[in-house]
Amino acid sequence: MANQSNIKFLDSTITIEENTFRWENHMIKTADISQIWMGSCPHKSFPVQFVLLLLLIALSGNSPANIIGILVAVVLYPAAWLYWDRKQTRFKGINVEINSGKTYSFICNNEEFTREAYDLISGLISKNNYASKFQISFLGDGKLIDNSEPEKESFSGSQIMNIMASGINEPIIRELQKLYAHYTENNEINNEILILIEKTIHSLNANDKIEVTKSLSNFITMGLIKDCNELGLNALINEIKANIY
Repeated sequence: MANQSNIKFLDSTITIEENTFRWENHMIKTADISQIWMGSCPHKSFPVQFVLLLLLIALSGNSPANIIGILVAVVLYPAAWLYWDRKQTRFKGINVEINSGKTYSFICNNEEFTREAYDLISGLISKNNYASKFQISFLGDGKLIDNSEPEKESFSGSQIMNIMASGINEPIIRELQKLYAHYTENNEINNEILILIEKTIHSLNANDKIEVTKSLSNFITMGLIKDCNELGLNALINEIKANIY
């Protein structure tokens, strides 16, 4: 996987957020990534043309001192290049190739961390998990920082139906549970509607009037009033009218 357009980064920190990778003064979109692999960093092929040019200059020179100097350079340059190339291949980094053919290599001294970072990046890309927010620092032994928002607690349908309603909101919650059951019995379940009903029930149960008003306004925009009328959910309809109109 040799690539003449390879750029190596040491001690960099990648920020992964939504569908972008950002580090230093660079940013790429995940859609532009053609492949990613862990291994030795791609390196340029030996510059044969440059060595031949030096040799040609040496052979065409008139001064013995210049000829000897250039010939020494012709001998030392390949040795120095070979040393540098072997040193580079000892490092295993994360290599990200984009559609243009350019490859970015991220190198860390800790191979175990490099493997962990590679598994994280490849997993996020393969699963299209762009909601996560991570920082991957290749400084020192490496560090992963998860800045993702914690997932909100979800409730199953049975939990929604078993919520014990009491007080002034009890009739409304009972009718919301009836509406929830109505939508779960449909062949085509609309998860957006179910989530809205769940949120409304929990807001009522917590007596959160602001969230209740927000949720009930969505009943109108999502066209749930018709079903409420057909099911005879009068307490719920009156609550919507009291909060919206």
